[in-house]
Amino acid sequence: MIWEQVSVSSLKRYNDMIIFLYSDKNCEHQAKACIRSLTHQISNDLKIVYYTIGFKSDFEFPNLHKIEYPLKTEYPRFHFYKAELSLVTMELFPDEYYAFTDTDVLFSRRFHPDKVKHNLSYPMGSYGPHEYPFVWSTSYTATGQEIRHIYDEKKMMHYFNVPQRSQRYLWSCFYSFNPHCRDFFEEYTSMCKNQYLHKQWAPGAPVPDYFPYSDETAFNVCLWKRGATKNLGFAFVNTHSLSTVKLGEETSQTNFRLGQNIDEYGADWEYINDPNSVLLYHGFKDEVDMNETLDYLLNISI
Repeated sequence: MIWEQVSVSSLKRYNDMIIFLYSDKNCEHQAKACIRSLTHQISNDLKIVYYTIGFKSDFEFPNLHKIEYPLKTEYPRFHFYKAELSLVTMELFPDEYYAFTDTDVLFSRRFHPDKVKHNLSYPMGSYGPHEYPFVWSTSYTATGQEIRHIYDEKKMMHYFNVPQRSQRYLWSCFYSFNPHCRDFFEEYTSMCKNQYLHKQWAPGAPVPDYFPYSDETAFNVCLWKRGATKNLGFAFVNTHSLSTVKLGEETSQTNFRLGQNIDEYGADWEYINDPNSVLLYHGFKDEVDMNETLDYLLNISI
């Protein structure tokens, strides 16, 4: 694939890292905790960019750049901003390394910006607990026979003429990139803004036909279209529990499943593949739980 011909060694290397995130006023408690979890990583080589969607924030933090950004009615869900804001960040802060993070994330003490820097022509994201995520609904025939309807990435793959996956499905809650990824983000953004695709919603379907997992569907299809094969592996644990974070930070046990959040298909959502590879914890929503876990992360010794 032509996309893989851009070698790491042949590209210009940058020094600084921009980590950016965005939130509305309702989720600012998440954004504040996420940013504060980077306390031990603050240096002259790291900038944090915080886009406030439709409001002005009074939050202050070292190396923090706050940027007010307008609410976009064209996006049916809040997740779709990240593609567009990746391009905006490259324009406002040119020639840097970049990483996007969701706000419901706390960074591990093992995280360091150098661990996610790369010079590929596409972003690197992380595996999640599901290799083949999908949404389903159920209907019944006149004779009472159950019919299960599956909504996954296949319809978007067909629309964009992507015949197959080039790697495992990645989550878009965190990804890293660089200026050579501009082409990717231009297409990813155009996919997220495609109003025709947004309107394709079958009667009774729980999700849009082309976006069963919002922007993440487009993120993966855009990667597979380029034959992407590199990623961050199992770089995060999906959890909202302090006890799980403690295991991730303190245990050396690999391939560990907690057994507390198993879905209908038998997948454990709290899965630690290798604690030494865990860079962040994703899924915190409750302010009390998030701040309690943040306090732990800021005070543990490493």
